[in-house]
Amino acid sequence: MTKISLTPVIDIVFILLIFFMLATNFNKLGEVNMDITKESTSSSKEDIKLIKLLVRQDQTVLNEGKVYDDNDLLTMINLAIKDATNYSIILTTENDVTYQRLLNLIGFLKSNEVSNVSIGLMKK
Repeated sequence: MTKISLTPVIDIVFILLIFFMLATNFNKLGEVNMDITKESTSSSKEDIKLIKLLVRQDQTVLNEGKVYDDNDLLTMINLAIKDATNYSIILTTENDVTYQRLLNLIGFLKSNEVSNVSIGLMKK
Protein backbone atom coordinates (compact mmCIF):
# COMPACT_ATOMS: atom_id res chain seq x y z
CA MET A 1 0.00 0.00 0.00
CA THR A 2 1.36 3.39 -1.02
CA LYS A 3 1.44 6.13 1.59
CA ILE A 4 0.57 9.64 0.50
CA SER A 5 2.95 12.22 1.89
CA LEU A 6 1.29 15.37 3.26
CA THR A 7 4.50 17.40 3.24
CA PRO A 8 4.04 18.81 -0.31
CA VAL A 9 0.41 19.69 0.45
CA ILE A 10 1.43 21.55 3.61
CA ASP A 11 4.15 23.38 1.65
CA ILE A 12 1.62 24.51 -0.96
CA VAL A 13 -0.79 25.69 1.77
CA PHE A 14 1.94 27.76 3.42
CA ILE A 15 3.00 29.26 0.08
CA LEU A 16 -0.62 30.23 -0.67
CA LEU A 17 -1.01 31.65 2.83
CA ILE A 18 2.09 33.81 2.42
CA PHE A 19 0.96 34.91 -1.05
CA PHE A 20 -2.49 36.02 0.17
CA MET A 21 -1.03 37.74 3.22
CA LEU A 22 1.29 39.77 1.03
CA ALA A 23 -1.35 40.49 -1.60
CA THR A 24 -4.05 41.61 0.84
CA ASN A 25 -4.49 45.26 1.66
CA PHE A 26 -4.69 45.69 5.45
CA ASN A 27 -5.77 49.33 5.45
CA LYS A 28 -8.48 49.94 7.97
CA LEU A 29 -11.61 51.40 6.43
CA GLY A 30 -13.29 54.18 8.31
CA GLU A 31 -10.25 54.95 10.42
CA VAL A 32 -10.41 58.19 12.36
CA ASN A 33 -7.27 59.94 13.51
CA MET A 34 -7.63 61.35 17.01
CA ASP A 35 -5.17 63.53 18.84
CA ILE A 36 -5.78 62.77 22.50
CA THR A 37 -2.67 64.55 23.74
CA LYS A 38 -4.56 67.81 24.07
CA GLU A 39 -6.75 67.65 27.12
CA SER A 40 -9.34 70.22 27.92
CA THR A 41 -10.34 70.97 31.49
CA SER A 42 -12.99 73.50 30.62
CA SER A 43 -16.56 72.36 30.83
CA SER A 44 -18.69 72.16 27.75
CA LYS A 45 -20.97 75.01 26.82
CA GLU A 46 -24.00 72.90 27.59
CA ASP A 47 -23.56 70.84 30.73
CA ILE A 48 -26.01 68.01 31.17
CA LYS A 49 -28.01 68.00 34.38
CA LEU A 50 -28.12 64.47 35.77
CA ILE A 51 -31.05 63.37 37.90
CA LYS A 52 -30.32 60.04 39.55
CA LEU A 53 -33.36 58.20 40.87
CA LEU A 54 -33.46 55.02 42.94
CA VAL A 55 -36.70 53.17 42.20
CA ARG A 56 -38.20 51.24 45.12
CA GLN A 57 -40.85 48.55 45.07
CA ASP A 58 -43.16 50.41 47.48
CA GLN A 59 -44.20 52.88 44.74
CA THR A 60 -41.66 55.48 45.89
CA VAL A 61 -38.49 56.89 44.39
CA LEU A 62 -35.41 58.10 46.25
CA ASN A 63 -33.45 61.15 45.05
CA GLU A 64 -30.62 62.73 47.06
CA GLY A 65 -31.93 61.21 50.29
CA LYS A 66 -35.51 62.38 49.78
CA VAL A 67 -38.43 60.01 49.17
CA TYR A 68 -41.00 60.89 46.50
CA ASP A 69 -44.17 59.19 45.35
CA ASP A 70 -44.92 59.27 41.62
CA ASN A 71 -46.84 62.58 41.63
CA ASP A 72 -44.27 64.35 43.84
CA LEU A 73 -41.56 62.91 41.60
CA LEU A 74 -43.10 64.56 38.56
CA THR A 75 -43.13 67.93 40.34
CA MET A 76 -39.51 67.50 41.47
CA ILE A 77 -38.36 66.57 37.94
CA ASN A 78 -40.19 69.53 36.38
CA LEU A 79 -38.56 71.90 38.89
CA ALA A 80 -35.13 70.36 38.34
CA ILE A 81 -35.26 70.56 34.54
CA LYS A 82 -36.95 73.95 34.34
CA ASP A 83 -33.64 75.82 34.02
CA ALA A 84 -31.65 73.06 32.31
CA THR A 85 -31.53 72.87 28.53
CA ASN A 86 -30.00 69.38 28.55
CA TYR A 87 -30.87 66.82 31.18
CA SER A 88 -30.78 63.10 31.68
CA ILE A 89 -32.74 61.02 34.15
CA ILE A 90 -31.04 57.83 35.28
CA LEU A 91 -33.18 55.16 36.94
CA THR A 92 -31.53 52.57 39.16
CA THR A 93 -33.36 50.02 41.26
CA GLU A 94 -33.11 48.26 44.56
CA ASN A 95 -32.66 44.50 44.45
CA ASP A 96 -36.31 43.66 45.15
CA VAL A 97 -37.84 45.87 42.44
CA THR A 98 -39.76 44.03 39.74
CA TYR A 99 -39.48 44.80 36.05
CA GLN A 100 -43.15 45.74 36.02
CA ARG A 101 -42.58 48.49 38.61
CA LEU A 102 -39.69 49.89 36.56
CA LEU A 103 -41.69 49.78 33.31
CA ASN A 104 -44.71 51.37 35.01
CA LEU A 105 -42.53 54.27 36.17
CA ILE A 106 -40.99 54.70 32.72
CA GLY A 107 -44.49 54.68 31.20
CA PHE A 108 -45.67 57.21 33.78
CA LEU A 109 -42.77 59.54 32.96
CA LYS A 110 -43.31 59.13 29.23
CA SER A 111 -47.06 59.81 29.51
CA ASN A 112 -46.21 63.04 31.36
CA GLU A 113 -43.84 64.08 28.56
CA VAL A 114 -40.61 63.52 30.51
CA SER A 115 -37.89 62.43 28.10
CA ASN A 116 -34.22 61.41 28.29
CA VAL A 117 -34.86 58.57 30.73
CA SER A 118 -32.13 55.93 31.00
CA ILE A 119 -31.77 52.77 33.03
CA GLY A 120 -28.59 52.64 35.07
CA LEU A 121 -26.80 49.61 36.42
CA MET A 122 -25.35 49.52 39.91
CA LYS A 123 -21.95 47.94 40.52
CA LYS A 124 -21.88 45.22 43.12
